[in-house]
Amino acid sequence: MAAKPDFMMQTFIRCTNDALWDALREPEVISEYHFLSPKITLTDGVYTYETPDGGTMMLARTLVEDPKSRIEHTFEPHWAPDIPPSRSVFLLTPEAQHMKLVIEHYDLHFPVVPGEGVADGWERWAAGLKTFLETGEALRFNEKGTL
Repeated sequence: MAAKPDFMMQTFIRCTNDALWDALREPEVISEYHFLSPKITLTDGVYTYETPDGGTMMLARTLVEDPKSRIEHTFEPHWAPDIPPSRSVFLLTPEAQHMKLVIEHYDLHFPVVPGEGVADGWERWAAGLKTFLETGEALRFNEKGTL
């Protein structure tokens, strides 16, 4: 396991710990804000992210959950099946009347380029999550704006 993440970002969201925890774990909620996947299902600890045409975009297997503070998943891209799985970690910290969310991504098999690829994807994902939790509006931050 890598000691230092290959990618890391943080954001601050005006919401409760419970709301953020649920938004990171409940497939129906994730489906509301995910920038590329309009449908996410959960079966036996495995999240399946579907493409708009019903194919599998990626899988995320739950590895570790520390209630309301840490979630670790595999990150298994199906859009590029030759790329081995990596790991993503969400760290949740209550601060005053908002939450601090740190996103870490480990074991990437390609370079992280700011504004591209995985960095761009996490930024778009986090923008959708933040908007959804703060306004209740489901807004997908993808290039087309809709799916």
